[in-house]
Amino acid sequence: MASTRLALAPTAPARSIAPHPRARVVRSASASTEHVLPDGVVLERVIGTPASSTTTTGAPLVFVHGSYHAAWCYEEYFARYFNARGRATVSVSLRAHGASGTTPGRAAAGTLAEHARDVGDVIERGMGEAGARGRAPVLVGHSFGGLVAQRVAADDVRLGGLALLASVPPSGNGAMVKRFLKRDLWASLKITYAFITKAFGKNASLCRECFFSPDLPERDVERFMKKIDSSGALRMFDLKTLDAELPVPRPSGTNNRDIPILVLGGDRDFVVDREGLEETARWYGAAAALDVLGGVAHDVMLDRDWERAARALEKWLIENDL
Repeated sequence: MASTRLALAPTAPARSIAPHPRARVVRSASASTEHVLPDGVVLERVIGTPASSTTTTGAPLVFVHGSYHAAWCYEEYFARYFNARGRATVSVSLRAHGASGTTPGRAAAGTLAEHARDVGDVIERGMGEAGARGRAPVLVGHSFGGLVAQRVAADDVRLGGLALLASVPPSGNGAMVKRFLKRDLWASLKITYAFITKAFGKNASLCRECFFSPDLPERDVERFMKKIDSSGALRMFDLKTLDAELPVPRPSGTNNRDIPILVLGGDRDFVVDREGLEETARWYGAAAALDVLGGVAHDVMLDRDWERAARALEKWLIENDL
């Protein structure tokens, strides 16, 4: 499938990327470790180190998942892919997701500011074990995790770049929900129901509609569905109060005012549409590059064509000397 790329900022000529068959997606090692936050809550943090046969190269990548996912969604393919190419990776599970703890008595895992503060703490205090001490990481966020990543950048935690995968726009998802309702009322109601009830954790058809393309093998949908079902003990946000934290400000501090930003998504996404991706790219203006992959659904890092998404991210990293 073709991809649509709108470069909103001039980039340096791309250096060539050697092909890497999937059989070679290996890494030297990975380790699931704990990161203790200042308030005592423990986050799951999976550190991936470069394959022993490669030279460490490029900025480390910090991965942040979306709702009802956890660190595993990057460890499946993306982390291994980039470890095989010499990059250190850190996949984080947010509060109440994956193996991470939570604050007792909460109805939602946290606020946008709290999640961003947690990720910022991992970046500022928890990168040494990844062999990444000293170099500013590239923060990669998916879906609502992309909203968290945008807030981390706005909080001026030192980053080398920001990659937003099928990310909720800075203004939230309200406008997208209205657009989907106008386009296909029945499909939109099904997906809304699935997110409210978490039905996509038990119904493979709904799970596919929410996250994956029609051609992802059923065995993979079933496998990922089981992980999604067990990944979120609480909703990531209370959507009723999230609006008060939006829109996310543009980075304006000393560290991140001029960082490059990638907005990457797919045209088969029924959660974040093309207009949502374009809104995000417009918000960040000249710093942003927009890449819409044909035939790719919401979970770009797990879908059948995950490798095309990984290569698009890799290409952007190289173009920006990250």
